Amino acid sequence: MRGAKPKLRNVIPMRPDDVDAEKLRKKMMQRAIRRLMPRDLPAEVEKEYKRVAAILADPSVDRLKARYIDTIIEYCRCTVRMRGLRASMPTLAHEIYRVKTRNGDQVKSHPHVAQVNESWRQWRSLIAMLGLSPTDERNLLPGQGDLFDENDQYFD
Repeated sequence: MRGAKPKLRNVIPMRPDDVDAEKLRKKMMQRAIRRLMPRDLPAEVEKEYKRVAAILADPSVDRLKARYIDTIIEYCRCTVRMRGLRASMPTLAHEIYRVKTRNGDQVKSHPHVAQVNESWRQWRSLIAMLGLSPTDERNLLPGQGDLFDENDQYFD
C-alpha cells in the first residue's frame, strides 16, 4: 500500500447498524406530529390524526406538512364519521324498504345508506389527495413529469 499510513485519530469508528439514526428519525417524526396537530380536536379525530400522521410523517412518504394539515384533518373527520355511520348502519336486510304510494309499490334505499355512500365518496377523494392508496401514491411519486416538459423548451 502506497502513501502514508492512516493515523488512528483520523479513523471514525463504525456505528452499529444506525440504531441511533432510527431513534432520531422516530423522535423527529413524533415532534412533527405534535407540532402540526391542531388544538381542540375531538378525542376520536385526534386518535385518527395521530395514526395517519405517523404514516405521512415517515421520511419515505414525507407528506406531513403544514400546508396539508387542513386536508389531513378533514380526512380524519370523514374517517371518524364514516366509521360511526357504518357502526350504526342497519343490517343488510334493512338497507332497502318498500313503500306503497299512489304509484304502487316502490323500493327505496334507506337514508342511512345514502349517508354512508356520500361519506365514502368524500373519504375516497381525500385518500387520493393525500396519496394513501397504492395507485394514488404511485401518481404522487417524483419523476412522473409533466406531459409537456419537452415542448416547454421548444418555446423558450
